[in-house]
Parts: sequence; structure tokens; C-alpha cells
Amino acid sequence: MAQQPTPTAELQRPDGARLALYIDGPSDPDLVVVMAHGWQATASVFNEHVRHLPRPRTRVVRYDQRGHGNSTGGRALPSIPLLADDLKAVITATAPGPLPVLLVGHSMGGMSVLALAAQHPHLVGDKVTAALLAATTAGGLDLATAVHPPLKRLIGLSRHAMAAVCIHAPMPAHHIREIVRPRPYPQPPIDDAARWFRALMRHDVAQQIDVLARIPVHILVGENDQTIPPIHALRLAAQIPTSRLHVVPGGSHRLPTQHPEEFLTALERACADALPAAGRRLRRLARRDRTVTPLPAGRSGTADSRAS
Repeated sequence: MAQQPTPTAELQRPDGARLALYIDGPSDPDLVVVMAHGWQATASVFNEHVRHLPRPRTRVVRYDQRGHGNSTGGRALPSIPLLADDLKAVITATAPGPLPVLLVGHSMGGMSVLALAAQHPHLVGDKVTAALLAATTAGGLDLATAVHPPLKRLIGLSRHAMAAVCIHAPMPAHHIREIVRPRPYPQPPIDDAARWFRALMRHDVAQQIDVLARIPVHILVGENDQTIPPIHALRLAAQIPTSRLHVVPGGSHRLPTQHPEEFLTALERACADALPAAGRRLRRLARRDRTVTPLPAGRSGTADSRAS
């Protein structure tokens, strides 16, 4: 079981939510990495990456998204724009002054990053100098919409029906979830999870993320992701000219926990790209080293392609 870390700080939000923060690293960093986890997960999914990231001058900030882990839900209705505002608050609280920030988001966490770019574009390129988006989407997840063929619409409608059951009959739904899809970390109450599911289905910022062309963006996707199919990563890569697409052969949706080596490799590359202008020479050297040096024993690589 992924051990839930002990919060090192708490961030109060205007609607009463309290965000649990987990901060590792020095008091005088050269880079701050802010990591946002996915739906029904917690910050513990990044435990191994914090432990093995070989950058002693990096401050790593993880947090439980509201309603997940040790964070409370607050009074506001669940929405991805709300998560984007939370992310902005985390950046403000943990990366003061001119410190550059690398944003890392998995699944729902990636949606938070994309929504931040849409809602607060002034941060991108100034404060936020790079991003890593893993197994995520800018929108179009809801299969129940009319743009999909009948069979997919039926699947989408059945998911919405299941969400309604979870909201109105949470106890039976909770027991079924524990049997059918147990997780190695604490999950939010089933009715809250269903409300967050509806928020994921409403998420759509595909026409609002051109600002990400200001910074390097690494996009990581599992070849066999059934939750957010790879087509979503391909769309992101095509839309963001500064992106680099990393495909994990045979990879699934839970990249941080089921494919930790590939995730860490992408994280290291994103850290190198997030350094400010003074570190450009170091970034060039790092890229050169990657072209001639094999990965350490036990670490599998990713299939990389440049976005067109």
C-alpha cells in the first residue's frame, strides 16, 4: 500500500476547504515542482518519484486535491475550474518571488493544470516555466454526447447512471467499489467521487490552452490507457507546438504507480526544461547526455516523438 505522507502544511481556501500540502526539498531551491494527482487518488501516488528525483536543489510540493486524501471538500460545487484556482493558490503559497515552477498533473491533476493555463494565462511563461501532463485531456471525455456513435453513447449514459446511483445510494455503491476496484490508498466518499466524475465530464478547455506554446510541455501517455485513451494525448501534442510526446509501450492509465520508471524519466526531462534562462546551457548538456548515455539498469525508456 502506498503510505499516505504526513502533511507539512495546510492551505485554507475561501469556501472553507483545507488543502493538505506535502513539501520536500531545500529552503533555497532553484526550482519548485508542484504535483497534482488524479481522481480518487492522493498525493501518495508520487511518493517514489519524490524519493528518487536526483535534484537536490528542487522543492517538490504535493497536495491532496480538495475532497481527496487529507484535504476537505469545502462548500463549493466540484469543478475543474475550482481545482485550477486551488492550484494557483498552492503555487502562490509555495513558490514565492521569481522561483520558476514546473507543473505536473496526472489525469484529473493534468486537467487542473490545463484549466490553470486557460484561467490564469499570465502565469504561463512567467511563473510556470514547464509542464508535465500525464494521462490527461483538454476535454471531450463524456461519451454520452451526441458526437459519439450509438454504442459509445450507451456506455457514456451507463456511466452517468452509475454516478447517479452513487450519489443517491452511496452505501451500496461504496461496498461495490471496494470489491470491484479497490485502491491502495484512501478514496473520497463514493457520492463525492461521483460528483467529481460529473466535473470531469464537463471539463473542456481545448480552445483555451494556446498559451502553453510559451513553455516546454511534456505529454506522457500509456499505449493501452482505457480510461483516457491516447487520442487525447495526441490532440494535446498537435495543439501545443512546444510539446514532446512520450508514449509508454503497453502502458495503462495509472502511470505514476504502475509505470514509475517511465514517469520519473519524463519528470527528470521536464525539470531540465523548466530551469530559467540562466540554465539553458545545462539543459543543452543534459539533452546531449540523454542521446548518448543509456538509462540506468532497471529503468525502462519511453517511446518519444516530437509533436507536429
